[in-house]
Amino acid sequence: MQISKKLALIFTFTCLFWLLPAQAQETDGVASGVLITPKAGHEETLITAITEYHHWIAQFEGHMEYTWYEILTGPHTGKYMARSGNHNWADFDAEYDWQEESGKVFASNIAPHIESMHRTMTEEMREYSHWPESFDGYTHFTVENWYIKNGHGRKFRTHLKKIVETLKANGFKNYWGFFDVVTGGHGGQVQLVSANKGWADMADTDPSFYDIMSKELGGDEAFNAFMSEWGATFKSGANWTVKRMPEASDYGK
Repeated sequence: MQISKKLALIFTFTCLFWLLPAQAQETDGVASGVLITPKAGHEETLITAITEYHHWIAQFEGHMEYTWYEILTGPHTGKYMARSGNHNWADFDAEYDWQEESGKVFASNIAPHIESMHRTMTEEMREYSHWPESFDGYTHFTVENWYIKNGHGRKFRTHLKKIVETLKANGFKNYWGFFDVVTGGHGGQVQLVSANKGWADMADTDPSFYDIMSKELGGDEAFNAFMSEWGATFKSGANWTVKRMPEASDYGK
């Protein structure tokens, strides 16, 4: 069935988000993400300014460290994503005496190069995530928005749990994470993020998603029925690929 092939491809090509540690602290799975639209012609100047800002703010205890990504494909191509992850909610309520100064520096040196910013807060759905032990070498991340339909949350998660447990148990070679979009998005929105070591790492795996799941479920007919039932619980939205920007993410450590 068509929906089955589509969902299989989603896992093959986007099995996803950049869960790179932000700083050594007691953490949960809360992250702040900012979609940044640079002013036309200000791209290089913005990256230089944010790199200098990161080196400067690194001197202050309690600062959050944001990893920057260049958006390569999708509706936000040419924009940037900055993300600080592995937090608990209390981290965002903390106050420091250097924050007023840092705000002025940001407003003076960085804001003039930015057209707009949109912030979201996410919380990782850890029981559905599957990450490598180390992110060394992982440079590209693919993000896809999914929207769970009203009244279908339990079925969505029940089927997703079956999929994740089966893929893990059978050595599926991709890595991914699921995230609830808590603020800045839409109701029922989750994000699927996959980690890859460049474009070549996004090719089909062996065994494939279909191979593993159809064997587990008892054949093609059962696979199609399962995927159609699960696919009816959500709608897939925009997707895009980002590349980590090491220099812009460097805090001089």
